[in-house]
Amino acid sequence: MAGAPRTPKGEAMREAPQGIGEVLTHYGAEYVPEGYKWAPMRCPFHDDRSASASVSTERGAFKCHACEAKGDPIALIRWKESCDYFSALEILTGILGDSHPAISARNARKSRRRVFDEPGPSPGQHSIFSTRVRRRFDAGT
Repeated sequence: MAGAPRTPKGEAMREAPQGIGEVLTHYGAEYVPEGYKWAPMRCPFHDDRSASASVSTERGAFKCHACEAKGDPIALIRWKESCDYFSALEILTGILGDSHPAISARNARKSRRRVFDEPGPSPGQHSIFSTRVRRRFDAGT
């Protein structure tokens, strides 16, 4: 594995990702320090006698300086479980439960495509397809 996979842009966790402490505890961390600044801790992904990792729970980020583990909760799950983004999102939902607002209350995106039975734009709306004839500008005549 060549590092932690990145989370796709524009997906569910656009605001500060929450749940980094719960994910690290799920994978065996004994103590996860709270706070905005980077705090040292033992890495739960390998045997550690001293603190070789840093975590910021307010930023929702983790970085181990000894192994390749780094990123937000979804990136850590993807790295550890070797799965895709949506499988990691399901695992994260299982770890955090249904009460987590960033996952359970995400907005479902509605498709902009019309199906054949659906009506077109209302009279006050404009279609992207113009019904007028395009004019050609004559250059220099």
